[in-house]
Order: sequence, then C-alpha cells, then structure tokens
Amino acid sequence: MLYKKSVNLAIIVMLCSCSIPNNKGVNHQNRSTNIGNSENTQTIELEVVQALRTIITWEATLSQRAIPKFVGKEAGSLSTSSSVWGDLRGGFQLQAYYNQASRQGQLNYYLGQHSYFKTITERGNPFFPDIVREVKKHGLPAEAALLPLVEAALVTTAVSDKNAAGLWQFTSATGRSYGLPADEWYEARFDPMRSTLAAIEYLKYLAKIFDNQWLVVFAAYNMGENELIARANRAGLEPSNESIWKISIPRETRIHISRILALASILEDPSRHSVELPDFDSIVHYENVETERFMSFEDIAAHVDLSAEDISRLNPAYLRSYTHPIYPQYVLLPASEAEKLKLALNL
Repeated sequence: MLYKKSVNLAIIVMLCSCSIPNNKGVNHQNRSTNIGNSENTQTIELEVVQALRTIITWEATLSQRAIPKFVGKEAGSLSTSSSVWGDLRGGFQLQAYYNQASRQGQLNYYLGQHSYFKTITERGNPFFPDIVREVKKHGLPAEAALLPLVEAALVTTAVSDKNAAGLWQFTSATGRSYGLPADEWYEARFDPMRSTLAAIEYLKYLAKIFDNQWLVVFAAYNMGENELIARANRAGLEPSNESIWKISIPRETRIHISRILALASILEDPSRHSVELPDFDSIVHYENVETERFMSFEDIAAHVDLSAEDISRLNPAYLRSYTHPIYPQYVLLPASEAEKLKLALNL
C-alpha cells in the first residue's frame, strides 16, 4: 500500500483527538495499546501509535523548518571544497576567549590525535558544509558549528550513555520539544540537517536567555539551562563568558566548553599548531527527493547507480532501510542519481 505525504485531514483530526499515552514503562512484549472509551475501544499497535506521533510532530513543524532541498555543494557554486574551513573560520566570533587557561589540556587532546582532522573531514561529507552555512545564516557565531564535532565527532548515529543521540546529542525529550520525533522507522535526531535546524533554534533560545554570552550558552546546552541558572544563583554570580569558570559547573561541561575553544583556536590558525587541514573532497550537489510513497532502499537502489548501503549512509535517520510509512518520505541522493529516481517514479 502506498502512502502519500499529505495525510487525510479527517484522520489527523481523529488521531489528535485520541488519548495517546506516553510509551514510557510500556511492556514491549505487549505490542498493543488501547485507545478510546469503554464502549468503543480501538486497539492500535504500538508501532502505529509511534508512527502517528511522528506524523503529527512533522506536520506541526514543517511550515517552520523546511528540510533543505539541496545539500553539499550549492547549485551553481564555484567555491572550492577547501573553502569550507575558510567559511567556518570567517564566522568565528569568540577569539577573545581562545586563550582561556582551562582549555589548554583540550588543545593538547586534539593536537595529539594525528588523524583527527582527516577523520572529521571524511565524516563531514556531505553535511558539514551545510551545518556551517546554516549556523552562519542564522547569525550564530561559527564556533557553534563545532558542537557536532565535540558532541559526536560528526558521527550521525552517535548515542551517549545517557541516551542523547545524533550529531547534536539531543535527549529524546528535548528532541521532541524541538520537532525531532522518533518511532520504530525513523529517528529524527539522526537526521543531520533536521537536527541541525532544531539545534540552531535551541541555541538561539539559550542565547536569548543568557544575553548572547556564548560560553554560557555552550555550558547550558551541555548541562541544561535550569541547572546552570541554579548553580549560578548558589554562587551569587550572573552567568557570563568571564564568570562561567567560577560557577561550579560539572567537569564534563568544562571540558565541553574547552574543546570548542580548543578546536576553534586550531582552526583559526592551523599553521601555528602545525596542522594541515584536508580538503573536503567530492563535495557535490545532493538533492532530497520526495518519493511520495513508502519504499525500501533496495527498491530505490534498483533505479539508481547506488547500493542500498550507500543510500542508508546518506539517510541515517531511517532505521529500517525504508522510507517512513507515512512521513517523512524523502531520500538524499547525489543530484545525478536524484534525477534518475524522479524519472523512474514519474515525479
């Protein structure tokens, strides 16, 4: 059965009116959840309930946060792949804090990993240039684009021991609050661009709370704004770039801030640190194709010159190598392959 991306309004209204319970504490051996009153009880499989949560969340955020149509090298762009580092460097704003004594250990941490920047550059294709572009477009200091390096080493499917996930390490609760739903088909926190746009919203919110004191913003991102405010109050300090080191923040948070500053310091002047930055090779034009149907990656691969594994690597948020049964139903492909798929599907 094929599902179109636009869901019947009557169905959405009906589903929104249902009492959909939180799935915390659900016995996963019992795959069903009862919804409705005692006279007319409807049994809906837990997978379906999760999928419905996903579509409702997507519908609520689509108008605010459209997924980029194109990813990687911009259409018609004449810039070279090596300019990604230059674009990042050109947006740095926190140079005054690079020499914080507290970051020195983390500077050595990065400089001691001889293949670090080579690994990061390989993992950064094709998403990192767009992360830099979006961060700068929204007026954030470009140092914010380093959070996925510090948080997840640019591993799109990274999961922490606290169940924070994706490039930006959203917890499930915060992810849902910022329009990143999850079900058994799709984990939006693994979607590089969707999670980036959500993270930018969250960072802008924190910047407003903390008056654009960005070291404080980075600390709050890591430890939570309420906990940071509580600790600052106990210390009798107003959170600022200067006072953040005097507040009793967790060691993990100190390392978090210090690593952002250390990476920025290296990237600001790589020759000073004897670092040679690899070019972002093979950054080409990628396109998100709306399949308008539920499809397996094997089916998609049959129409393009890519394997199902290649498609999965470019679309890490899909958990079963299928598009979502309802929404989302787009796949990221190199532009040349995107044209083949659109032709095959009459799109």
